Amino acid sequence: MNIFKTTKQHKEHWKNRKIDWSEHYMNWKHPHRWVIVNFLKQMTWKSLFEVGMGAGANLVAIHMAFNDAQIGGSDISEDAVSTAKEYIKGGILKVGSTDNIMMSDNSADVVLSDMSLIYVSPKDIKKYIKEMMRVGRNYLLLCEFHSESWWNRLALKFNTGYNAYDYKKLLTKMGAYDIITYKLTEQNWPGGNPQKKFGYIILAKLPLK
Repeated sequence: MNIFKTTKQHKEHWKNRKIDWSEHYMNWKHPHRWVIVNFLKQMTWKSLFEVGMGAGANLVAIHMAFNDAQIGGSDISEDAVSTAKEYIKGGILKVGSTDNIMMSDNSADVVLSDMSLIYVSPKDIKKYIKEMMRVGRNYLLLCEFHSESWWNRLALKFNTGYNAYDYKKLLTKMGAYDIITYKLTEQNWPGGNPQKKFGYIILAKLPLK
């Protein structure tokens, strides 16, 4: 992967990628999805919106666990969203970028991102988080690459092209609070690399608006 790839270039890649989304990205049984579900079970919420949802595998797992919840999501790929609509009925599923979600303020109790912010460059990350916080009412729930070490984040970028952030520090500066970080284990993401070192669940409460 090109370490100098910009957010815009990543967006163009995923927007134009032609694959069988059902075959490649509809593994709703992957164990890390159930870690996300278990976090949601500890929270009080009724609605959830996932950004960068791909084909919607997380939303399928969440719907199985929470039949009455209002769920929705967006992705930059029209093909991915079309695939998601084959599996998810009744949810708000739309094509769009996380920096312009096209949802009204406070639309969902929870805004979720799962390995989508790893493609967002440092100069853009605050814009993306700010937009997620605008749409979210109570919580941000992230499954992303996290590290408190600047050197480790730089090494990840150099070796893979992916972006990790110190989400506890970043989200605190942006007004979130009661931030919890949980390190994904080998059981949560078998064989995952760099998930093995950098994969975390990050839960943050959003400031009152």
